[in-house]
Amino acid sequence: MNLIDISITTEWNLCSGCGVCVGICPKHCIEWKREAGMYQPVINQNSCISCGSCASVCPGLKHQYEKLPDRAAVQGNVLLSCNAWSKSSDVRRISASGGVVSTLVHQLLESGIYDIAFLVDSYDYHQQLSTKPVTIQEMKDVVSSSYPKSRYLPVSHENAIAYVKNNRMKRVIFVGTSCAVRGFKSAVKKLHLPEENYLLIGLFCDRVFNYNVMAYYQQPAFCGEKKLENLHFKNKESGGWPGNMKFYFSDGSIAYQDKSERTKVKDYFMSERCLYCIDKLNVCADISLGDNYTQQDSSPLGSNSVIIRTEQGLAAWERTASLLESREISVNQIMEAQYVDWRLNNLCYGKLKEQEILKKTGQEIVLNVNVMTNRKTQEYQNRWKSNIQMLHAGEMYDIHPEELQKQMVKNKKKQKPGMIRKLFSKVYHLIR
Repeated sequence: MNLIDISITTEWNLCSGCGVCVGICPKHCIEWKREAGMYQPVINQNSCISCGSCASVCPGLKHQYEKLPDRAAVQGNVLLSCNAWSKSSDVRRISASGGVVSTLVHQLLESGIYDIAFLVDSYDYHQQLSTKPVTIQEMKDVVSSSYPKSRYLPVSHENAIAYVKNNRMKRVIFVGTSCAVRGFKSAVKKLHLPEENYLLIGLFCDRVFNYNVMAYYQQPAFCGEKKLENLHFKNKESGGWPGNMKFYFSDGSIAYQDKSERTKVKDYFMSERCLYCIDKLNVCADISLGDNYTQQDSSPLGSNSVIIRTEQGLAAWERTASLLESREISVNQIMEAQYVDWRLNNLCYGKLKEQEILKKTGQEIVLNVNVMTNRKTQEYQNRWKSNIQMLHAGEMYDIHPEELQKQMVKNKKKQKPGMIRKLFSKVYHLIR
């Protein structure tokens, strides 16, 4: 694949909004434009020198794996797997799950092992989310900070890339979804930076929303006549873990919505790039973690399932062990609880997307490199088209909201799925 820039990423709706291309551009000629519910990079061709840096680090164009059968490829390297949670009930209470990320970041900064972490501090989704550099002085108290909890929308990591480019010897903690971690690693390699300076904490990711979802939740059914200002997609104050939605209004009032309101629209509002991603467990990270759905070590305060993948990750974990409770569990249990086999269907959707691009442009793109599978791509053709139709309704929601309702009605009229698949889908969407 010989691409000059990331224009093909946006042209074919493969952008994840990670911002790595924006941060690495040597001429600073990539800007953001909001379109179809996503903030997408746009190149100023008058300044572009066609160096190819942006395309070379773009995670939207490919995810590379070890040459293994599909399930083994998405398992990745495993040194240790466990369920874990912070010993501080206050930290757990304000976190999305078990408070492990907040505990890791705070302890590693406080001990001086790492100099800085890049985190998100906003819940205002009317504008693009991006990470900011955080030192231990700025994160003195985890409980009162605005860093914990999941955001569920694309986050730009351009500031992290710009920082490591200009501060080559700083030790940095990077937290992100699989596409962001892959983009960051590619940038580190491209810039010839010392890999041992960076701890990559990878979040399990079951797709992200696009930004049009904010307009959807602004409806009177959720907000009445009030203006929605901030939103917690998961908050334990109402019902405990896994958390209902918490709405913050401009008049200072709040309201809660059941978690089902979060899950039932994800198929419409997610980024299309998520439809082709199989890396739910973040195989490129040093430490991967997410919500614990194994039905072991559960609690209304939440807990995490954790996979330690590298020696650097293990060293960081051991530094934090005194602040965490943990119990070993097999990685296979984690994979089953995270419905990894179901996620592998995305391999076939990815193949269909590749075929579409090749047919229309002659450009060969491989979205999941090296993964071997027995799944039959063409059997997924109709499901892929149906998914694209749903996504299109979400992408145009801010302009034509009526299309979403039409698509929802259309989907209800379709033939009901078989009982086994119906039950599986119900459980899957309930916990997400």
